[in-house]
Amino acid sequence: MKHPLKRWLPFLLLILAGVLAYWNSFDGVFVYDDLASIRDNPHIRLLWPLSESMSLPLWSSALTVDGRPLLSLSFSLNHWLFGPEPWGYHLVNLLIHIGAGLLLFGVVRRTLALPRLRERCPGNPTWLSLAVALIWLVHPLQTESVTYIVQRAESLMGMLFLLTMYCSIRGFTSDKGGRWHVAAVLACAIGMGVKQTMFSAPLLVILYDYIFTGGLEPGGLALPAKAGQAASLPRSAGRGLQGPLSVARARLPSVASEARRMGRARGRFYAALCSTWLIVFGIIGLTWQESTSDFVNISPLRYLLTQPLVLLHYLRLAVWPSPLVLTYGWGMEDQWYRIVFPALAILGLLAVMCRGIRRRKWYGFVLAWFFLILAPTSSVAPTRQAIFEHRMYLSLAAVVTLAVMLGDVAIRKLVKIPKQRVALGACLTMAVMIVLGVLTHGRNRTYHSEIGIWQDNVTYRPGSHVAHNNLGNALLASGRSREALEHCREALRISPDYAEAHYNLGIALNALGRPQEAIVHYQQALRIQPNYAEAHSNLSHALQVMGRSREAAEHSREALRIKPGLGEAHLNLGNALLAMGQPLEAIRHYREALRLNPGDAKTHFNWGIALQTAGRLQDALAHYQVAVRIEPALVDAHYNLGNALLALGRSREAIEHYRQVVQLKPDYAGAHKNWGVALHHLGLTDEGIARGRQAVRINPADASAHNNLGALYQQSGRLTDAIRHFEEAVRLNPDYAVAVENLRETREMRGEIQK
Repeated sequence: MKHPLKRWLPFLLLILAGVLAYWNSFDGVFVYDDLASIRDNPHIRLLWPLSESMSLPLWSSALTVDGRPLLSLSFSLNHWLFGPEPWGYHLVNLLIHIGAGLLLFGVVRRTLALPRLRERCPGNPTWLSLAVALIWLVHPLQTESVTYIVQRAESLMGMLFLLTMYCSIRGFTSDKGGRWHVAAVLACAIGMGVKQTMFSAPLLVILYDYIFTGGLEPGGLALPAKAGQAASLPRSAGRGLQGPLSVARARLPSVASEARRMGRARGRFYAALCSTWLIVFGIIGLTWQESTSDFVNISPLRYLLTQPLVLLHYLRLAVWPSPLVLTYGWGMEDQWYRIVFPALAILGLLAVMCRGIRRRKWYGFVLAWFFLILAPTSSVAPTRQAIFEHRMYLSLAAVVTLAVMLGDVAIRKLVKIPKQRVALGACLTMAVMIVLGVLTHGRNRTYHSEIGIWQDNVTYRPGSHVAHNNLGNALLASGRSREALEHCREALRISPDYAEAHYNLGIALNALGRPQEAIVHYQQALRIQPNYAEAHSNLSHALQVMGRSREAAEHSREALRIKPGLGEAHLNLGNALLAMGQPLEAIRHYREALRLNPGDAKTHFNWGIALQTAGRLQDALAHYQVAVRIEPALVDAHYNLGNALLALGRSREAIEHYRQVVQLKPDYAGAHKNWGVALHHLGLTDEGIARGRQAVRINPADASAHNNLGALYQQSGRLTDAIRHFEEAVRLNPDYAVAVENLRETREMRGEIQK
């Protein structure tokens, strides 16, 4: 009987290896598709109704959660358990990856223990399987499926794929196979709802049965031999047998007869497993427009001709995983030598695979695992980008298994003493793990900063327009608009019809105070992609800055028609309506904007302005207070809150907010001006005069500042100074009735004093 520690040691080693390789991934931030699919996705913030948690309103949106309801549900559960911060998503991703590694260990170990492989692979199945699972688990090529949060689509599907295989194998070799087969069908069905790449699972289960367990009854026992055919004996029973029997044992039934036997034995299981394809077909039918859009824009033939070189690149990354990038900018191949030579290499591997399958060899299944899992994305069905590293998540297991098995063969041939073989194998596995683990750790660090990961991408793939555009977007988010401008322009130089780059360039120009130029690029983005809701919304904002409120309202309404859940569009429409003198209608859209984006300080601030315009000063005060609580650095909110408090006679509280404004923005003339008025209300006129003089110094062209300062001088009895500022106010604005009246009264007061 095994010692408990020895029994659990492989599992503990796998868990430890996964944690050590990925512990620094918890500092990773949201990047790329994480932003729209997770961070800014309002639907995953609710568990019920399921239509929300499954992000059904986003179907045909081209987001990662589009058409993957159970992936979206996993994010919703994640949000419910751990909140919106990235670390919670990283934790679950790591648990999924470790679970997949444990299942891979189980699949390989049970396969190596089958009678058909015991003599061909005489090494210890447990330690060979452990080597495969450990290397696969810490390989840096997996980081895109683990550390890049939204690609849980790949790792969760991969875990369910491996669970389907594991349950199927247990069913093939167990006396209670029915229960395991039910579990396999359930796992397969769930996987289909996570990602459509799961489509290959039923095919590989059937192929596994054909190659490895054909001829076996449940429990792994050999079936009785047919007439004229020798039985397949266990290894121990076959010792000492010579001659014809050993030859007879190698004979296998024909493909046709084996297919008939498998159909009779497990036909219902295969039918149930294949019926899960209906889930994929149903999803494709419901998202038909999005699912088929790439067939319109990309030639399936050109895509197919591009994939041989992509597959060879995947194999190269499996051997030496550097450099790793999020986007490649890999165009469709059109040079014959980049098509023909890679295609010959891939055709050669396919020929070896077919030979292995026909002769029911283990390497045939390993190669089929590699090609069939990649087939949905690396054949004739085009996708927007020809290559993504996360597509290798499961296929990498085939490469690692092949390498470990060949390494074991080499060690057995070179080293004769069993203990030395074990020691050498363990040392080699440990060395490979350390190298790969260090590379994984380093790759995880690039995910700690959105700017960092895109700068790394641009360094290694300067021809990727997507990388330049996303680096520009990350720089915009950090307030570095001028640097962002250059990368957006580079993205457009590489791909002139790239709508997202026009959109980001518009944002950068608007942030630099060039709204007229921004409008041109928003319009270009809409010319390329008419249903680009965010471009309509930002065009609305730029038009509002230019004072074109009516046009701004039209574009906000169009954005909401395309994407009703776009909170920014409700905010912009509210702003346009407020500028058009419709505060009550604006309030309705501010309310909806806050429902979609709770806790947005700017929406509270603008809602406050609308309420104040409508004469509801006390209600406006409440929204200004919420705005400064959410975003203490929002200068205008502090200023308006101070003004509201001043109007309500709460001068001391108003002064505190004017002080906040001046700390954040020392040259804010209006805050100095109204601070002076508040001080006067508290009887501190001399201090008020000092603030009034500061306001005039900062903005000498402000007629109201001169008028206020003149009033303060008048109250303190300094009539000559008062008259001078009233005269300046009238000079700046001859129609300023209050200043004209103050000037007249002060002149009369001075005249009476002089008399």
